[in-house]
Amino acid sequence: MNPVDGREHPRVCVVTPTKNRPDRLIRAMESVAAQTGVTTRHIVIGDDCPYLADAHHAERLRRRFPTATIRNVQPGDLPGVSIQELQYVSARLAHLRNLGIRMADAPYVAHLDDDNVFHPAHLSSLVDLLRDDPSAQVAHSWRRLLTEDGAELVPDGADPWQGEPSKRAHSYERLRALGVFESGSCVMRDTLRPSGQIRGIDTNEFLVRTALHLRIPFPTQFTPRQQELGFTEDLVFSQELARQDVLVLCSRRATVDYYMGGYSNSPGWKKLRDARLNTSDATGDQ
Repeated sequence: MNPVDGREHPRVCVVTPTKNRPDRLIRAMESVAAQTGVTTRHIVIGDDCPYLADAHHAERLRRRFPTATIRNVQPGDLPGVSIQELQYVSARLAHLRNLGIRMADAPYVAHLDDDNVFHPAHLSSLVDLLRDDPSAQVAHSWRRLLTEDGAELVPDGADPWQGEPSKRAHSYERLRALGVFESGSCVMRDTLRPSGQIRGIDTNEFLVRTALHLRIPFPTQFTPRQQELGFTEDLVFSQELARQDVLVLCSRRATVDYYMGGYSNSPGWKKLRDARLNTSDATGDQ
């Protein structure tokens, strides 16, 4: 570990599930390796990933990122989990994320999807929040929305998660009123309880004390109704944090670059978008 003013860097484990997107994965891993003020261990878990199943590719990653742990998981590697359960994408991701949490050997766990990027001070800014307030168990950032080619995506007047054009303006205005969107800005100002409602914090923004995360992992069971609405593991995790009155702090800094075009906003998941951005409507929480 590297000393900071005579002290050791705080240690953080970062968990990344991945599925055969090596270029994006390497970009994400580079952003973890570039973190300042912390010592990281990057736990990369392949979702039955052909790229990581290739010993040559996996070894090249290990040489390039010597503090990373690379593991490829096939369905049979998750004992007690049915193939049917893994067919729901959020349940499968939750199992992979929870496996990474159990592998963590640091006081803090963060999450980064393979198509997104941390800014260099992302982890240290969140660790500082939790170190300054021992009663807080979770911290999160905000995120910048980018197109797949890295240009800022400013969602003025149109919610980019809404699949139906007729609903985009209404959804945008509702979220702008809650402070999530601001005119002229690509920053998504995620908040757990805007105006008393419960909203999901994006997985990539979270830093969680490991002890708390072992007690409250990502949910792996989803009701048929939740599946119909496209509930995600980070949405239900956020709801559970609110239900258990866990103190969650926000850095109010956009230290995650969130690239549009991945799983979370693919055309086949329009209901997922509606559920994530209209949590109070879907669950009755106020």
